[in-house]
Amino acid sequence: MSHISAVSPLYAVPGGKVKVHGSWDPARAHRYRAFLGTTQAHVTGVSTPSLTALVPDESTLGELRVELDGQSSPPFSITLAKTLATDLHPVANPVFDEDANLYVTVSGSRGQKVPVAIYAIDPAGRVKPFLTDFMNATGLAFDGDGDLYVSSRHDGGVYRVGPDRKVELVADELGIATGLAFDTDGILYVGDRQGTVFRIERNGEPRVFCRLPPSVSAYHLAFDRRGSLYVSGPSLSSVDPVYVVSPEAKVEVFCAGFGRPQGMAFDEAENLYVTEALVGDSGVYRVSPNGERDLAVSGPPLVGLAFDGRGGLVLAGGSSVYLLKVGVAGKPI
Repeated sequence: MSHISAVSPLYAVPGGKVKVHGSWDPARAHRYRAFLGTTQAHVTGVSTPSLTALVPDESTLGELRVELDGQSSPPFSITLAKTLATDLHPVANPVFDEDANLYVTVSGSRGQKVPVAIYAIDPAGRVKPFLTDFMNATGLAFDGDGDLYVSSRHDGGVYRVGPDRKVELVADELGIATGLAFDTDGILYVGDRQGTVFRIERNGEPRVFCRLPPSVSAYHLAFDRRGSLYVSGPSLSSVDPVYVVSPEAKVEVFCAGFGRPQGMAFDEAENLYVTEALVGDSGVYRVSPNGERDLAVSGPPLVGLAFDGRGGLVLAGGSSVYLLKVGVAGKPI
């Protein structure tokens, strides 16, 4: 029985696919069995150098082994994500406050008013309603004073939520307002998925910062330390790039070849992590500062992510959020 020489990627969310490297016999593909702990993982393909397995939804133990005719390979350790909460509807990055509370939306379909628009998950994992009276909460971002900003793709506005949870309009007439991000000077930028990124002046006046191809779902925004803005947004094309926009509003392609690029975040080494929501080939890609990318996390279609400051990475899917221990710190805010 062949031993497992490597697994890629080493991090996975249940529902993702991993490649198990070794020496396999494709002629006996139907006889291979893969297991994570005692849970069988469906084998979706076998070639001589690698075997592909689907991580079961119920998997909690990351000890991967392969069996053939009753003989088992030694186990190989991978790291699996833990489910933090379900029955949500995030459509962009979740966000952490300075006390390590995590905020996630129940965005709903456009025009749908849900009972709770934003939930807060405390460091102990308790899920509590945070904001109720809000329509189509979309993008989330904290400013330097600790106030939460929320965009609404329903009315094209951006709102500030203070510590008392009082909601105040900051800017409106922003089209289909989706992604939010603050630059290094504390200026807010808003992505209108119809094709515009707005800069919101301190008096609340929106100004066009740059224009991009429209997105069928949302723009997602992230700033690096140098003040350059990174923008992703799935379009009608089957392949989309992540754009980088200089402080002078010059637009360039940073990294191409994504299927459905969504939420993004930088780590402390300036690698950009990009969630991919392409069914059958999804997860999180890590893109180096020079644009080279690799699949860091395999998972189901994902729409957002956030570093927790303690070596963890929170990942948001269609209705759930997960915690994955990756031992990587996010970019200091």
